[in-house]
Amino acid sequence: MIIPALDVLENNIVRLYQGKYETAQFYPFDLAERLLEYQNAGATKLHLVDLEGARDPNKKQWRTIQAATRALSVPFQIGGGIRSIDDVKQWLEAGAAQVVIGSMAVEKQQEVATWIKEFGADRFVIALDVNRTESGWSPATHGWLNDAKTDLFALLDFYVEQGVVDFLCTDISKDGTMAGPSFSLYDDITKHNSIIKVQASGGVSSLDDIARLAKQQVGGVILGKSLLEGVFSVEEALACYQNA
Repeated sequence: MIIPALDVLENNIVRLYQGKYETAQFYPFDLAERLLEYQNAGATKLHLVDLEGARDPNKKQWRTIQAATRALSVPFQIGGGIRSIDDVKQWLEAGAAQVVIGSMAVEKQQEVATWIKEFGADRFVIALDVNRTESGWSPATHGWLNDAKTDLFALLDFYVEQGVVDFLCTDISKDGTMAGPSFSLYDDITKHNSIIKVQASGGVSSLDDIARLAKQQVGGVILGKSLLEGVFSVEEALACYQNA
């Protein structure tokens, strides 16, 4: 599955380099129009990140994103600043097919497990952003500002036990770089547990990258900067993934 992604900051579409807000590159596209373009091009799922909400949960861009997604007929997943069960409920009631839980999924596992039990495992995507360290893959939290002390694969196992199969994993060193995906990360995850549908995110710069990820049997490929920069189209990405 090809999943076009848009990050929103100050009510505008942006891209960050390795999660750093000071690197924000703003794009002169209307959010609602861009989402519809991706949908009309054949995307069957979309991904949105509220970067303002991720940085400060009190500044969620709720109204902007809700208005932009109102006309969509394909499902979308939303992440950024989801810190409470009320946040989860708000987005699901607004039409999100799934909510993406990041820092909370690392730091408050038992609390997130209660949300999963309340709304159903199929309504959640667990987002694990990682750095490669001497001891292996280490999750990071809070906009990648802090390294967690939890093992990546222990986290995966915990949420699989809760019934979750959708995971969005990003190698921080690759995000926004268009320097190629972290193939080794996705290989490690799919070998660890074949039930996991991992969404590959970060670094995709060519159709060859998409074809290689498809052959690794990832559950989806998140495309952000490559689409905004016109490196290839949604139609081309879909054809490549389906024909790999």
